[in-house]
Amino acid sequence: MRKMKRIFLLLLLSGINAFADKSAVIEKNSAFNFNKQTSISLPQSISLKSGNIYIRLDEKKRYNINRIEWKNQICAIDSPYAHYGMTCRPHDFQYAVGSGHEETGFGEKVLSIHFFIDEKNISPQENRLLKGKCIKMVKISKILDLTVKYELSVENDIIREYIECVAEKNMNLHHLYFFMHPWSPRFSDLYINYDNGATRKFFFNSKHTFPNREFAPYAAWYDEKSGLAAATFFRGIKGMKNMKRLIWDRPQYRKDYLCDFSSAVLPAGHMIVYESKTAFFSQADKSKWISDAEKLFARLNHMDCVKDIFTTK
Repeated sequence: MRKMKRIFLLLLLSGINAFADKSAVIEKNSAFNFNKQTSISLPQSISLKSGNIYIRLDEKKRYNINRIEWKNQICAIDSPYAHYGMTCRPHDFQYAVGSGHEETGFGEKVLSIHFFIDEKNISPQENRLLKGKCIKMVKISKILDLTVKYELSVENDIIREYIECVAEKNMNLHHLYFFMHPWSPRFSDLYINYDNGATRKFFFNSKHTFPNREFAPYAAWYDEKSGLAAATFFRGIKGMKNMKRLIWDRPQYRKDYLCDFSSAVLPAGHMIVYESKTAFFSQADKSKWISDAEKLFARLNHMDCVKDIFTTK
């Protein structure tokens, strides 16, 4: 009997040591600061306003963006069926997982989330607008075997989004989507700059087509009726594979996606980093809107990487 107890204790201690060793390795190799804020109960809807930009975040979408306005004009739609943020689709999954996508029975799990107004850490309250010169959010979440750090800031009428992502094990992927934006169907025109001398113009027709499947760092949307326009800039910073930019022309939205690791393996521990910047302008003269978009592209491209302005303490 005494011998059996001794064997049991040895097995128990070896299990504890193995768990401790594994945890130490994870902590040592982690690129993220898991400073959890689990004790805070967040509202189902959180609204942010800086300058002329208004953004609504939705708990059902794991606090991803769910509406964008500029000067009280809807630029990107607010719908339970249109998702922003990031998704992951393994090769053997029929649907993607992340943001509001839960068709597979799996969902994104928020591990920590922090909000800042003008560098001050704050706790969002029900029905209270978060307003300041600079609004920031830092979120860490799990999407299947991925750990994702997503950072959002709104300042000087520019939306900045930044993603770091790492896999716990090798993942055979159908694709990863980043910075999904369902732009409003009010936009009639699309302009793409591939940054290699090639450009493209397209007139939306809502026929469920993809006017673009190649990577392009710059794209702009224009509403010929109001003169409202949005200019966007995507880039890969680290670890990217075969980036593409998908733009889907549908009646309900003009969906924009940064896509990477299509039919590829994301190795365990391989860090991937991407950035998106968005700004808006108005131009009543349709003959001038593309030149205005090009000027805004240059401004977005030469801004410093958003990573350095975030701190999570």
